Amino acid sequence: MSPSTTHNITSLLDSSAERHPDRPALIFGKESLSFSRLLLNVKQCANLLSAHGLNPGERVIIMIPMSPELYIVLLAIIRCGAVAVFVDPWIPMRQIANFSAFAKPSGFIGIPKSHLLRLMNPTLARIKISASTGPTLLGIPAQFSLTAISSQSASMDPVPVSPNDSALITFTSGSSGIPKGANRTHGFLKAQHEALCQELDYRDDDIDMPMFPVFALRNLAAGITSVIPEMDFRNVAAVNPVILNRQILENRVTLVTASPPFIDRLATLENSPVLRKIMTGGAPVTSKQLHQWHRAFPDANIDIIYGSTEAEPVAHLSSHERLEAEGKIGFCCGKPTALLNTRIVTIRNGRIAAEELDSLTLPQGETGEMIVSGNHVCRDYFNNPDAVRENKIIMPDGTCWHRMGDTGYFDEMGRFFLTGRVHSTIVRNGTLLHAQLVEADVAKQIPHAKRIAALEQDGKLVVIIQGERADHRIDADHVIFTNTPLPVDPRHNSKIDYSKLRKLLEKGKL
Repeated sequence: MSPSTTHNITSLLDSSAERHPDRPALIFGKESLSFSRLLLNVKQCANLLSAHGLNPGERVIIMIPMSPELYIVLLAIIRCGAVAVFVDPWIPMRQIANFSAFAKPSGFIGIPKSHLLRLMNPTLARIKISASTGPTLLGIPAQFSLTAISSQSASMDPVPVSPNDSALITFTSGSSGIPKGANRTHGFLKAQHEALCQELDYRDDDIDMPMFPVFALRNLAAGITSVIPEMDFRNVAAVNPVILNRQILENRVTLVTASPPFIDRLATLENSPVLRKIMTGGAPVTSKQLHQWHRAFPDANIDIIYGSTEAEPVAHLSSHERLEAEGKIGFCCGKPTALLNTRIVTIRNGRIAAEELDSLTLPQGETGEMIVSGNHVCRDYFNNPDAVRENKIIMPDGTCWHRMGDTGYFDEMGRFFLTGRVHSTIVRNGTLLHAQLVEADVAKQIPHAKRIAALEQDGKLVVIIQGERADHRIDADHVIFTNTPLPVDPRHNSKIDYSKLRKLLEKGKL
């Protein structure tokens, strides 16, 4: 397909600004940018970057906290036909420089202190383009300041691109080893935007508080206002609900799109905000949480979204449907979207070859690993062929099946029930056990536990309970009660980090 300005995903922002020029696009604290002003700033920033030598296809690291400046820079890079490399705030500082250098960037744009990290890395110190959100002097801490965009022309149209051209790279993991950078093309981002619009209940007059950048970008493309939550994105479980509630009231927020711990914090308020809709995902949601949320937000419709960095959304369902399915094994995620093809395949570690796929596909009702294919499924990872071989199944006709890494099954209604993760599957006496199911059963016996984790050690089932010791009849080889906080994923602060937990167990630190 020939390159075109309409393939450039930022052309959707032009359409939003044309439809709603005066509507707020981004609100952060007391700062508000209308769609027309945001487009103006994106064009000016794109002109500035182009004037400093940014070329189509080159990669640019972004290290800016969640703010209007982040979205201006991100969209300006993509508008230039270049590739924005977004470094999540939850990634440990010791790994950020390695991740950044791995991307082989031509540019680095960040807040002033981020350039200290850049200058300490030999590869990043020699980078062609460096820009700071603050002032610069004689090339310190960067070559130029983004404050100069106000003097730039706003004539920059989207650079023509092809749908398969890269637009955005986001890292999927903060673990050691070669980083997994999801390669999001312009075609993928447009397909994802269309899927989110089709599958989820948005209204044109909604005012959303999105915790996830992908949903803020969807809002910008659709002409919906986004209120950026005032919080430390590195510690979701510790957000201040009073501050969030103030933002919600002052900006008349109708919709919140956030992870379960974020919603948990909002639900602790004595007078919870009145919302039309809550959309949550990124981690399993318990029935206990749903009951708490219904009490806190009696007027809100609550949807649970299932997906991943590489495929979002895969499925969704209402909180009421989830509770109605409570008697079945696993966590009901709803029917997968018709925009995707799905299969359940035999659980196995290691690569799955295209010629094996049919023989490994399981019938309805049997538990295995979920795989998906479709236009809004990310096809590859930047500069990481090993990750592609491990996580993708490329068929002879070019179809890409992505391995979700989640275990589960389809019921007779076609709904997917999540039972666990492939990497946390436990083999005990030749029988497969799913960690999340074990943990859910233990939670019924010990409802006051703060966290529960089940894992395998030397072929034995070990259950670790964060909380006070209690009487139990847990079917496990070892049961450990501890007051030590169990490690969780840094992005959502809700999923058990089994790798770190195993290391703590091996070192006797529980």
